[in-house]
Amino acid sequence: MKNINYTNGTMISFLLWLMCSLVTVGAQNVKFEKQLKEGWNIESSAKINTTGDKISQANFDVTKWYKTSVPATVMASLIANKEYADIFMGENINKVDTTRFRVPWWYRNEFVIEDASKNTELIFEGINYRANVWLNGSQIASADSLFGGFRIFALNISKYVKKGKNVLAVEVFNQKTHEPSIGFVDWAPMAPDRELGLWRPVKLKISDKTSLNNIFVTSKIDKKGYKSAELEISAEAVNNTNESIETVVKGKIENIIFEKKVKLQPLEKRVIVFNASEFKQLEINNPRLWWTYELGKPNLYKLIMSIETNNKVSFSKSTAFGIREVEDYMTVKGYRGYKLNGVEVLIKGGGWVDGMFLNDTEEKVKAQLEYVKQTNMNTVRMEGFWGNNERIYEMCDEMGLLMMVGWSCQWEWKGYLDKPEDDFMSIKTPEDMDLIINYTRDHVNWLRNHPSIFVWVMGSDKLPRPELEAKYNVLFKEVDPSRPLLMSCKGMESSISGKTGVKMNGPYDYVAPGYWFEDTENGGAFGFNTETGPGPQVPSLEVIKSMIPEDKLWPINSTWDFHCGRNEFQTLDRFTKAFDKRYGIQKNVEDFTFKSQASNLESMRSMYEAFAINRSNTTGIVQWMFNSPWPKLIWQFWDYNLLPNAAFYGARLGARAVNIAYNYGDNAVYVSNLNPEKTKNLKVKLQIYDFNGKVIFEKEATVSVNGNASVKTINLPDNAAYSKVYFLKMNLSDEKGNSIADNFYWLSTKKDVFDFAKSDWINTPLSEYADFMDLDKLPKVKIETQNIIKKENDQYEVTVQLKNSSNSIAFLIELNIVGDVSGKSIVPVLWDDNYISLVPKESRTIKVTFPVSALKGEKPVFKYKGWNVE
Repeated sequence: MKNINYTNGTMISFLLWLMCSLVTVGAQNVKFEKQLKEGWNIESSAKINTTGDKISQANFDVTKWYKTSVPATVMASLIANKEYADIFMGENINKVDTTRFRVPWWYRNEFVIEDASKNTELIFEGINYRANVWLNGSQIASADSLFGGFRIFALNISKYVKKGKNVLAVEVFNQKTHEPSIGFVDWAPMAPDRELGLWRPVKLKISDKTSLNNIFVTSKIDKKGYKSAELEISAEAVNNTNESIETVVKGKIENIIFEKKVKLQPLEKRVIVFNASEFKQLEINNPRLWWTYELGKPNLYKLIMSIETNNKVSFSKSTAFGIREVEDYMTVKGYRGYKLNGVEVLIKGGGWVDGMFLNDTEEKVKAQLEYVKQTNMNTVRMEGFWGNNERIYEMCDEMGLLMMVGWSCQWEWKGYLDKPEDDFMSIKTPEDMDLIINYTRDHVNWLRNHPSIFVWVMGSDKLPRPELEAKYNVLFKEVDPSRPLLMSCKGMESSISGKTGVKMNGPYDYVAPGYWFEDTENGGAFGFNTETGPGPQVPSLEVIKSMIPEDKLWPINSTWDFHCGRNEFQTLDRFTKAFDKRYGIQKNVEDFTFKSQASNLESMRSMYEAFAINRSNTTGIVQWMFNSPWPKLIWQFWDYNLLPNAAFYGARLGARAVNIAYNYGDNAVYVSNLNPEKTKNLKVKLQIYDFNGKVIFEKEATVSVNGNASVKTINLPDNAAYSKVYFLKMNLSDEKGNSIADNFYWLSTKKDVFDFAKSDWINTPLSEYADFMDLDKLPKVKIETQNIIKKENDQYEVTVQLKNSSNSIAFLIELNIVGDVSGKSIVPVLWDDNYISLVPKESRTIKVTFPVSALKGEKPVFKYKGWNVE
C-alpha cells in the first residue's frame, strides 16, 4: 500500500507521481470502452424465416432490412426510415397497426475486435423488454434471464469473439402489459410499439486480466467556511482469470494520486475503498464546490481510476464528479426541505419526460435544459429514470441543475400496470420485488456520481409496500448512503420511514392565479408540492396547426381532446369554462390561442410567486410538467417542438431569485429574496393605471430582505379610482438604480372567488369570476420598434427596442423570430422576456439569442403582435 502525496515536496513523491501520471496518460490512449452506435439493421421476425445462429453469421443478407443506429426503439427506427409520415397529426398515431410490434424484432450489428485475447464484455444499457442474443453463430443469452426495461446487463463474450469482424444478433420481445417498464401514464398515449427495442446504448468493455466496475466518489465538506472537504472513493476490482493475481488499483484527481496493492483470488470481485483517514491527500483544502447555477458555479473534477497487473494498465476509466453535500430536513411544521452544502434551497422545478419514441437528440435535450435555466428553475424532476443515454445527467451537472430521480406512478395503478391494485404500488411478488431492486441497483450504480442528483425517489403516488421499502434501505446502505431517500412524492406515512413530509394534493387542472395564495389545505403555497400546476397551457396557433388538421381547427372538438391528457384530463373543459367567463367567448382559433397566453402567464407566474412570498412556510414547488412527450395542449412550458408558450415567461418572472410580486390573497406587494444572503436598500416603485392609461396611484419605498424570506412592502389602496380592469406596474432596483425585477399585472375589481368546498385533487373551481372582457375594448395603439441582428460564431443575438408613445396601455405583446422563407418560429429561442405590456410612454429593450443551426439556412425576421397593437 502506498500513500503518495504530490504536495509534500519530496523528490521521491514527485518521481512516483510522474511515473504514475505517465502510466495513466498512456492508459487513456487505449480504448477500453466502445459504443456500438452505427451500422445496425432491424427487421420484424414475421418477415424472417430463420434463426439467430444464422442471422449472426457474416454472410447473412440484410440489404432489405431497415437501417438504424442504436439507441433506437423499433418505432423510432421506422419513423427515421420514413415509414410513418405526420405521426402526430390529428389521430394518426391511433391508425398504426400495433400487431406488427407484438412479435419479436431483430437487431443486427457487425463490429471489429482488434485483439480477441482480451477480456471482452457486451453491455446492454437498456433492452425493452426481453431478448435472446447471438454472437458469431452462438447463443450467448436468453430471454428467460435477459429481461427488464431498466436492467443494465454485462455479458462476458470473451470466448465468443474473434479477431476482425464479429456479428451480433438480438431478438427483442415487446413489453407485456403486466411487466413493469417504461410508460407515460396520463401524459400521452403509449407508443404503438410499447418502446420495443434497444432504447439505450450497446457498448463493448475491453480489459486485460483485471478490470474495474462501479467507481464511486462521495464527499463530506466543511459547511461553515467551505475550507476543506474529505473524499471517499471506491471501485470494484475484478479478476477476470482463474488464477490469483497481484494488482494495483490507482486513482488520480488533478495533482492528487493514490494507490493500493490488492491480491485478487480467481474470478474475485472486491470493493476497494480509499478514504481520507487513510489517504491524507483526499483531504482537499479550499475545494471548488459544486453549486446550482443560482448559488455559485457547478464545479466538476475529473477522477481517473486504473488497475494494473504486471506493471501494465489492464483497465482505466474516468468519471466526472462534484464536491458537494446534500441533505434533507424537516421544518417545525413537518415539511421536508433540502440543503445543498448546508444551504437551504427552495426547490423550483418541473416534471421532465422524454419524447414518446425515446429518440431525443443531445441537441434537443440541451436546448430544453437551457430552457429550464431560462425560466429561473433550479430542479428537474424525473418521474422515471429518463434519458436514452447518460448525457442528460451530465448536462445537469455541467449546468448546475438539481435532479429528483426515481420511479414513476405507472407501477402504482392497474390502468398502467396490469396487476391487482391496493394501497401500495403494484409490486407485490418476490419476483417483482427482486426485479425492481435490480432496476434500482443498476441505475444507482450507473448515476450516483452525478452531483446534480440530490434525492432518490422510490415512489410517486403511493409508497412501496413495507417489504420492498426494507429491501431499498438495505440496498442504499450498500450502494449510496450519501443521499436522502424519498419513499413517495405524496403526503403519506410509512411504517418504516415515517412521514414523507411532502405533498401531492393537486391541482392539475385550471385554477385562477389567487389559488396559490388562498388555498391552505391542498396545493397552495406551503410545504413541498412535488407536482402540481394550473392545468392546460394552450400553445400558439402555429403549434396547434402542427397537430390539428385544418378541418378540425375550430371549434374545439374531439381531435383537440385527443391531444390533451388522459383519463380525467382528456378535455380542455375546465380551462375553457373559466377562460370564457374571465376573458370572453372567442369566435375563432386565432383569438383563442393568442388570448389564452394571458391566462397562461398570469396563472403560472402566480404559482411561483406565491411559493416565494410564503418562503417561511415553503420548501419546494414542481410544475407538472416542463415539456411534452408529444404535441399536446396541457402541462407544458414549451411544446414538443420547443416553442415556448406564455407560461414559460410567467414562470421566468415568478421564479426570480429576487423579485417584486403582487399577492392576490391580501392585495399587497411583496419583495422576496430566495438567496441565502440578505439584500439591502432595494428601491420599490409602484404605479396603478386605470383602463385609459391614467396613473391613479403611485408609491415608492426602500426595503431590505433577509435571505430565504419576503417582506410585505406596499398595501394597495382600497379607495383608488379603479376601473373595472386596471393595471399594476412595479419595478425593483438596487441602490445604484439598476433594475432587478419588473412586473406588470392586469387586475379586475370583480374578484375570482374559489369554491373550496368543491376542491379535489384535480382543481378548485370558481363560484365567481374575475372579469377581463373589457380588455377587448382597449384603444388600438401603435408601437415603435427597432431591431439589431448580430451574428457571432454559431449564435445570433437580436436586440429589440420597443416604445409605446401613446397614452394607452399596449397589452400583451408577443415577440417572435421567424424564418424569412417559411415564416415559422425559430427554435430553440431564449428571450429575456415575452408577452410584455407597455404603459404609456414606456420604452423597453429585449434581447433574444438562438443558434445559427435553428435557422436551417433561412434568415431571421423579427415579428410582433399584441392584444390591441396595430
